[in-house]
Amino acid sequence: MQKLGLDYLDLYLIHQPMNDYYGSWRAMEELYEAGKIRAIGVCNFYPDRLTDLCLNARIAPMVNQVELHPFFAQTGAISNMKTLNVQPEAWGPMAEGKHGIFTHPILTEIGRKYNKTAAQVALRWNAQRGVVIIPKSIHRERMEENFNIWDFNLSDADMAAIAKLDLGHSEIIDHSTAETARFLNGWKIHD
Repeated sequence: MQKLGLDYLDLYLIHQPMNDYYGSWRAMEELYEAGKIRAIGVCNFYPDRLTDLCLNARIAPMVNQVELHPFFAQTGAISNMKTLNVQPEAWGPMAEGKHGIFTHPILTEIGRKYNKTAAQVALRWNAQRGVVIIPKSIHRERMEENFNIWDFNLSDADMAAIAKLDLGHSEIIDHSTAETARFLNGWKIHD
C-alpha cells in the first residue's frame, strides 16, 4: 500500500485456489480486521473450493470473481455463491471476444428491441443475474457504451434465449486440470 500511496485497499482477492491459499486467506482476514482492506475475496474458486473456504474461514469471502458470460453462464456456481452470501463478479464478461459475442445474432437481435448493442445485452444479462461486471476496454466510446446498460431490462424470454448459449464449460481456461495447476504454481511473485 505504501508503493501505491494508499492507506487501505477497497478489495483484495486471492487469484486461484492453489498452493497455500488458506495461509493467504488468514493473512487477508488480519488485514481486513485491521482496516487495511475494506473487502476480501477470491477468484476462480469453483463451488467446491468456495464452499470449503466459507465453511472453514473465520471471515467468509465477500466476492468470488469467476469467468461469467453468455457462453459460460455458471448458473449453479452463482446459486452457490448466493447461498453462501458471496457476491459473484465476472471476469471476461465479453468472453474475450470469442463466439463473435459483439455481433452474435441472438444478442444482436435482442439488442435491436432495446436499441442496444450485443455487448450491452451481454453485460445487462449478467447484471440482471446479480453479477458485478468488469468489462475491459481501452476505447472511450466502448467504456461509455458499457456504462449505458441501466436504462432497460431484458425480458424473461430474452434471458432464457441467452441462457441457451451456455456451453457448460470454459473455452478460455480449465482450472480443474493438472496442467493448469502446474502452470499456475509456476508463477512466483514472492521469493
